[in-house]
Parts: sequence; structure tokens; C-alpha cells
Amino acid sequence: MAKEKTKKKKEEAEENLEESKPLDESTRFRYIGFDVFGKSSKDFFKSKEEQKKYEESVEQYRSGHISTFREFTAVNQDVLPMRDKIVLTISSLVLVVSCFLPWLRFESNWTSLSFSGLTGYFQASQFSSVISLFNPNLMIYVYVPTVLALLAFIFGIVTLVFLWLPSRSFESYLKRLKRFMSLGWYVLAVWLAFFVVTIVGISLPFGEWMAENYGLRGLGSNVNIVSFATLSGLGVWMSIAAFILNSVKANDL
Repeated sequence: MAKEKTKKKKEEAEENLEESKPLDESTRFRYIGFDVFGKSSKDFFKSKEEQKKYEESVEQYRSGHISTFREFTAVNQDVLPMRDKIVLTISSLVLVVSCFLPWLRFESNWTSLSFSGLTGYFQASQFSSVISLFNPNLMIYVYVPTVLALLAFIFGIVTLVFLWLPSRSFESYLKRLKRFMSLGWYVLAVWLAFFVVTIVGISLPFGEWMAENYGLRGLGSNVNIVSFATLSGLGVWMSIAAFILNSVKANDL
């Protein structure tokens, strides 16, 4: 009797040992049902003609029936509906138009000067020798806005082209549009860097004297972000707003 109990315990121990061993790969895959359909499955349709006929019948049925649920779900919504396309068209046109509006405006008791975005550098270059007498670093307020105006013009034109230019498929159309419009975040990053740099400001000798005697607004002992905000024209803020709108929409595509 004792021998039988010992033998039984030994068999149970061996069984427990077998169960504790990890299953090999083939056994594990068979266990979870990976071999139900074998290594490869057969084509659902017997031929391309049968598949085409079936797709045509489904499309014909769909065109004659109105869905009460699926057509209006969020999953089935158009990623770029016509209203969004029109908004992006307007914002891109704003980018283009903003380049020809004043970006910097100087006013005094006797006269006023304005510099548009695209031609700002060429206009200000006439006064570069005078500006350098005060502080050559002041040209940053000419160089950076001019480059950003040029980028605004390019982005506006290219976005309009990508919005209305046909593509091989809707998916490739969205990818192309998203890839380009997402670059607008880099332009906004340049704007942010420019504002951060101008927080400190650049010293302007005789700035307070000119503001007091000639009535030049926005000037003081230094030119900083407050001065730029005071001297900046409508084109700057239109450009930034349009870039923000287009970049945010690019995330949704």
C-alpha cells in the first residue's frame, strides 16, 4: 500500500512538472487557434470580374438608400469639408495680402513712414546708414520681419495651390497638404524667438530725445517688444493669425 502511494505521488509530481514546463511554439499556436485556416487563405472572390460586379452592386444599392445612422457618425465625417477648405483658402489669401500691407509704421509730428512686408528691406535699406549710426543691431527689426513676410507670401501661394490642385487620391492629397501646412509651426517658432529676443531690447541713443522733440511714437532709450508692438502695422498680426489658423488645422488632417 505504501509503495502504491509513493508511486502515485511520484506520478503526480511528474505531471505537475510537465504542466509547469513552457509550451513550445507550435503547440502554443495550435492551442490558441492559429492553425484553423492553415498557412494561407483562399481568395474570397473567384475572379476580378466577380469582385468588380459585387462592388458595383454595393455602390448601386448605396446610392439608392439613405443611411439613418452611419452617414452622420463622427467616423464617417469628411476630414476636410468644403467649409474648412473655404476658410483655409481665405486664411491663405490673408497671408499673401498681408505681405503688401504695412509691417512697420513710423509717425512723427510732421510725417509718417510705413514699410510693407515684402519691400520692407529694400525701403529700409535706404536708411540703413542712418540706422547704423544709432545701433547696427536695430537692423534685426528690418531683416527678420522681411524674411517672415517672404515666408508668409510663399506659404500662402503654395497652400492655395495644394488646396485646389488635384491629386492621385484623397489620401495623398491630405498628406501633401498636412505635410506642408505643418511647416507653419516653424515659422511661428521663429516669430516666438524674435519676440523673446526683443524682450531685452536694443539700446537706442537719443531715442527719448527724438520721441520728445519730434514726436516719434514707440521710441525710448531702447527698442524692445513693446516698441515693436507699437510700431508694427496690420500686416504683421494678420500674417501671424493666418499662420496659427493654418497650422492648427494641419493637426486635424
